[in-house]
Amino acid sequence: MTSNYAELRIRDALKAARGNQLKARKQIEKWCQEDMKLLLALTKPHMTGIVAHALDRVVNKMARGEPLPPERPVQEPVQAQGIDFGKELLKNFAMGKPAKFAQESFSPPIKRKKASQSHIDAIHKLAKKKK
Repeated sequence: MTSNYAELRIRDALKAARGNQLKARKQIEKWCQEDMKLLLALTKPHMTGIVAHALDRVVNKMARGEPLPPERPVQEPVQAQGIDFGKELLKNFAMGKPAKFAQESFSPPIKRKKASQSHIDAIHKLAKKKK
């Protein structure tokens, strides 16, 4: 994985962006999310500094006594879990039960809470002030 690959991809991005460096930079960042070869080619010369910076941050947190974040299991993407999001939405829509935002079958349902009396009173006060 040489810098030649990175240089070719940078030239492709500049050509696609018609010389606009900001647009080319954004395109390269998008490509890096999908192309590990490009990401490695771009970061390899800076890897020592990147690792040193990350290590220093953790060592400093430990020295200050800050708690480290708990280990979390890595969640697989929705597609990898066998849930086909689009098909499920279409199926529910066709059955007359369209999913509401954040209430799809794989997310916890949002429970509606009854408004408290103090909240209702505050809204009535605001409505009276506007008249």
